Amino acid sequence: MLHFLNLIKHDIVLTLLNMETVLADANFPASTAYIDISPYERFGFLIFAGTVDTALTFQVLQDTSATETADVKNITGAVVIVPALGDDKWYAIEVQAARLDLEPGATTTPDLFKYVTLKLTGAAGTNDYACIVFYGIPYTSPATQPNLGEAVSVVG
Repeated sequence: MLHFLNLIKHDIVLTLLNMETVLADANFPASTAYIDISPYERFGFLIFAGTVDTALTFQVLQDTSATETADVKNITGAVVIVPALGDDKWYAIEVQAARLDLEPGATTTPDLFKYVTLKLTGAAGTNDYACIVFYGIPYTSPATQPNLGEAVSVVG
C-alpha cells in the first residue's frame, strides 16, 4: 500500500473538482477554468456517486482554450453513464492525451486541443450526489524519483 501511495504522491496529480453536493447539469471544472492536459500522458476523471436518483451522463470535452470556445467538442468514447440508483459506486473515465484532436498540420500531441472538462447532463432531481476528481499521469516521473518499474491502472 505504501508503494501505491508513493506513486500517487509523486507521479499522479489529483484535483478535487467538487465536494459531494447536489448535482446540476454543468461542466467540471467550469467553462472558464478548463484543465490544460499538456503535461500528462494520460488523464481522467473519477466520479464517486453518492445517492443517485436519475441517470447521469458524464462526457469528457476538449477545447482550444481554458475558457469555452465554439470549438469545444466531445472526445469520442470518453463517456460514462451512471445509472439511476447507481448509488455508492465509483466510475472512471481515462483518456490517452494522444487521442485529443490536433491542429491541422500539427505533428505534436496534443497541440491545439489541450484543455478538457467533464460535462454532466441528465441531473434532474435534488437527490443526485457525486464527488468528481480529475487525475493526470505525467509523461515522465520526476528525475528525483527512483524508477520503480510499475504503473497504476484504473479499471472501472
